[in-house]
Amino acid sequence: MPWLENSSYKRWQLAFTNALHRRVEADELKRPLRELVQKHKLPGDAVARMLMGLRTRKSGSDDPLLFAYARLLLSEGHVGTGDLLQALLATSELANEKGITRPKRHASGLPTCEERIFLLLAELHLTEALPVEPARMHRTTSALVRWLHVVHEREYNAQLESAGLHALDMLAYGTYEALASLTTSVFGKQRFQYVDLQPWWEGRRTAVVREMRNFDVHVLQWMQSQWAGRIQALTLLPPFVEVGEDDRPVLAQQQILQTLAQEDVTPAAQSRAGLYIWLNACLCSKPMMDDLGMLGYLQTRYNGDNQMLTVHLLHASFDVLTNRVLSARPAHEVKVVRSFTCNKLPLLLALLASFMGQVILETCIQSAFLSIVMDPIPPISAGSLAVTDMLKRTRLEFLQACILHGVVSESTIGLILQEPLSGLPKVPKYTKENLLNQCTNNVGRLESLTAELQSMRGNAGAVSLCIVDLIGSLCASKDTMSLKSVCNIHIKHVENMDIVMQYTQPTPLLVPLCMLLKDWVHDQDQSEFTPAYEEFASILLFTLAVLHRYQLTSGDLGMFGLDVFVFDILNESSTSTSLSDLSHEQNQQLAKWLEGLFATDDQGETSGISDEVMRQCPPQAFYQLVPTLFEQSVMACKADRLSPTILKNGLELLLEPFLLPSLVGGLKLVIGRSWEDHNDVEILLQILEKLLRPSSSSAETQAMHQAVMVIVAEPLEHSLQDLLRQRPEKIIAVGLSALLRQYIDSTGSSTSNRAEIEKWAAAGDMTHDMRDVVKGLISWAANVTPTAPPQYQHQMIVAMHDISRPQRITDALLGLMRDPEYPAMAIALDVCTSIICAPSSVSNTLRQQLTLEVSDTDSLLKRSMSQASTLVRLHLSVESQFVVHQLEIPFPLPQQQSTDQLMQDLGLSGPAIGADGGQLDDPAQALQMTDDDLQAAMEQPLSMEGVTAPALPSLEPVGVQLEQAQAFFGDLGMDLEHQALQNNVTSMGDQSADDDIFAGLDLSGGMGDLVEDDFNFG
Repeated sequence: MPWLENSSYKRWQLAFTNALHRRVEADELKRPLRELVQKHKLPGDAVARMLMGLRTRKSGSDDPLLFAYARLLLSEGHVGTGDLLQALLATSELANEKGITRPKRHASGLPTCEERIFLLLAELHLTEALPVEPARMHRTTSALVRWLHVVHEREYNAQLESAGLHALDMLAYGTYEALASLTTSVFGKQRFQYVDLQPWWEGRRTAVVREMRNFDVHVLQWMQSQWAGRIQALTLLPPFVEVGEDDRPVLAQQQILQTLAQEDVTPAAQSRAGLYIWLNACLCSKPMMDDLGMLGYLQTRYNGDNQMLTVHLLHASFDVLTNRVLSARPAHEVKVVRSFTCNKLPLLLALLASFMGQVILETCIQSAFLSIVMDPIPPISAGSLAVTDMLKRTRLEFLQACILHGVVSESTIGLILQEPLSGLPKVPKYTKENLLNQCTNNVGRLESLTAELQSMRGNAGAVSLCIVDLIGSLCASKDTMSLKSVCNIHIKHVENMDIVMQYTQPTPLLVPLCMLLKDWVHDQDQSEFTPAYEEFASILLFTLAVLHRYQLTSGDLGMFGLDVFVFDILNESSTSTSLSDLSHEQNQQLAKWLEGLFATDDQGETSGISDEVMRQCPPQAFYQLVPTLFEQSVMACKADRLSPTILKNGLELLLEPFLLPSLVGGLKLVIGRSWEDHNDVEILLQILEKLLRPSSSSAETQAMHQAVMVIVAEPLEHSLQDLLRQRPEKIIAVGLSALLRQYIDSTGSSTSNRAEIEKWAAAGDMTHDMRDVVKGLISWAANVTPTAPPQYQHQMIVAMHDISRPQRITDALLGLMRDPEYPAMAIALDVCTSIICAPSSVSNTLRQQLTLEVSDTDSLLKRSMSQASTLVRLHLSVESQFVVHQLEIPFPLPQQQSTDQLMQDLGLSGPAIGADGGQLDDPAQALQMTDDDLQAAMEQPLSMEGVTAPALPSLEPVGVQLEQAQAFFGDLGMDLEHQALQNNVTSMGDQSADDDIFAGLDLSGGMGDLVEDDFNFG
């Protein structure tokens, strides 16, 4: 490229290199950047290549300032979306020549540079901070489609060559999700429809649509992405609809669907029941909806009508709370909804207030409470006073939290409550950063924050994010002693994770823990091994407890194929390994553990687990041996080689905190063992009696044991019930079964327990109960008088899906929509759409069922007009909910700071050349990393004292003539000539291939097997 030898390019590169070295914040660069542009104009593609040239070229994390600078250049218009995407592709390992070679994983486990750039661009496009201008539409489209092509070719080839055994890298998963988000945010905009006015579009439409479909089908749908189907759905809308040579649409089926959809032109409704159903699912299932997804859905549903959004969101929050109370759900489930209402909802409203205006928002809140029923039970009914008091208390706590976050004023609260206020308590507003600093210095502070997490004062969000960041920071620094304390605190209250998950996703919390356990270093030279085993046990048990609570798999966390043994303990530990299949080392380790557990002295006492036993066996290896250890112990007792007393006394050692999580694997072996086939019922019952009723009075041990019991309780209780049906005389099993029942139903997943399923299936047809529930929802939504919501549990839909076919659910919903009893077709459509689109594990399956029925044109035409029209309308309504709406929420910029010092540091103004070198006066000016995925250690202000260029291998200053640099940059606060000698700065022409940031890149055209003409839209 000619601009590589251009002096302006070199000066841009030198300016940004030194800005990175000095940790200069992006907003401080605005004035210097304008002066740099005036003196040294540079094309957008050259600026983008310069910026991407500062990436980390080897394994490691990219400097977060790089992304802040990218945001600045984009916002100021110096770089376009297409420029940045092309430069990113030129420096990306995803575009290498080998295609399927996997990039090296970052040691930190942080998102890739590609993922962060995609998310940055998606955010700017969604918020209209970076509109797609007609002049840049061609380059943006070309670059984005090039990325879709590269990723599709890479992953599709890998799938073919691996014969279906290809496992997606966890970092690539996040990158492709981010690319899908960017694609929908650009191509899904209404403004992009005007691209068909561009002369180049007609000839390139087919290629664009082809790449969009290939990426959706072969990448997103293959990896079961939440974006699967959305990009393909866009290709069915203008301007992507293909036309044939006769200028007629190629998709004749689409015309049929449009005709059927127009058969009933009843306008769509936004019923109160629709959002009630959706929010009910959000708060009863495994975490599947983050802030961006929630706001995106709401913007899509209400099409930018933020006033109605606010009112309905408040309605839905209190309706779900009322439903939980009237359905007699457990107290913790009620608390989760109350916490969402009082802690999460004010944060969402604060985002809306930033552009709605506080006056309008306060009016909407007042209007909403006029339709919220505070006395859902008649006054003379039992319990009515308690329910009313709880709802009113929640209302007051919600309004107090709104004051905390600046959503409403105190005077507004008096108007809503219609009573004078005697004085509200002053609540301090927590921030994640302050809490994180406190907990980093004193982990014990987290114990007191647990109470704040359960409170309704508006600070649960800050506490939750602090917990996630603290765990991530401790994992990154491998401070396992502190991490053990943190995990022990949360093991006592695992149910609090239901509140934490309202502010994060499982991946940021669990992936660092899983990777720490997987890569645990076992130092055989240490003097004591019990402390290390204790730390491992606490971390492992907390991880297992959270994974079990939400029924998460390795695929849910993007860790499929990484061979993380934690998932084996939960999923595959019911079978042991035969001795012949164990390696020599495993056989030796097993023998040592059996000897430590069951060897006795002259008095018949077991010797216990010595350091020598643990020295030879890393903790990971021990937990993988546990099922085999249990199996061999039972077989030895059955063969009279081990007495029952010694067996029980030996296994009792597993109740010690440093070994206690091993009960998960051991008890799962008992669960999977047939009671009749092995003739060892008495032995197993004695083992269960010993392990399920520990004698320890230690609070830590009891908390850990309870966490184990929650994990194994339900399958073990079912196993004991099977035994009692075969051998009812086993009285000991009756007591054990009763003991286990108190731990059942302690999960936060979307699955229903056995009692609920049996109740729904009692009539022989679960669809009957479902129809009654949906009828009640439609009638309630059509009622103009505010009343208490009908009882609804989204678990019913999940259970029905698991027991029967998804077609039975869709057929039942379609039948209700055609029911003449409900003339309000729009409300019925909204209710049925919300049931299918509600975030749960079955939403994609139900959606695919509708798509399958609609895609069968022959069968569709055989239906009656009413049936076909109803099916198509439901299908289109569901698909519309999956198209991401552009978020028009302005994100506040960092506080402006003086740029005088920065102008001087970059040499764009200031005193004479040759001033003494020095650091930034205030190290706190260094950028605080705002990305929650970054390590906590990186979040601290950076001191550049003593740092030279080799310490930052990706930030080598570009070599230019020192005299020119001195003349241009003025007083840089450093001796450039001395710094050049210290950092071995060389000229561009003298750089070696290893030092050249563009080494190995073919800048003349193709990246990998992608040639320049493949997407030449000119």
